[in-house]
Amino acid sequence: MQKTKKEKGITLIALVTTILFSYDEKLKFSNSKGFLLQTI
Repeated sequence: MQKTKKEKGITLIALVTTILFSYDEKLKFSNSKGFLLQTI
């Protein structure tokens, strides 16, 4: 029981990290897109 609980926690941490990373990439992309539009 304890092992599965620990594995669930690790999976949750990995999921949150992935979501935060993809959100950060989206922010960078939209920022660079806005910068490109300003340059033009």
